[in-house]
Amino acid sequence: MFRILLIISALLLAAAIAGCGPAPESSHDTRAVQVADKPEVAPEQIIKDVVGSVVRISDAAGTGPADEWTFETDEFKQVEILESRRSGNQLTVLVHMTTRNNPKPEENSIQVAGKLRLRYELKNGKWMLDGIENLTFQYSIGVAT
Repeated sequence: MFRILLIISALLLAAAIAGCGPAPESSHDTRAVQVADKPEVAPEQIIKDVVGSVVRISDAAGTGPADEWTFETDEFKQVEILESRRSGNQLTVLVHMTTRNNPKPEENSIQVAGKLRLRYELKNGKWMLDGIENLTFQYSIGVAT
């Protein structure tokens, strides 16, 4: 009888020691993993991509004429990504952008700010800007910067 109790005690001790170790690895990982074959665009890329693009703009005060804004390489640009949606090889990015001209001594200082919707297409593994839609991008003249 003593021998049976000793065997049972040894088995219980072995089971208790085995239960204190790390949990066995599961073949089913329940953590969400984001897998992207091509990451979305960053604000720095948007700043480069818009150079040379032309956007129709209006006066923020509502008193000036409609005009066109051409993004230049050397002008100040700040971009905040508000929303980004991908559908296959298409990417739509909603941004708030602020930019301003580099006025010559005789020119007015102009600032343009507001929301833009950028459309990108994945071509040869790179996101290429395909279009810009003005949502609230408007200009102000003589704004101190």
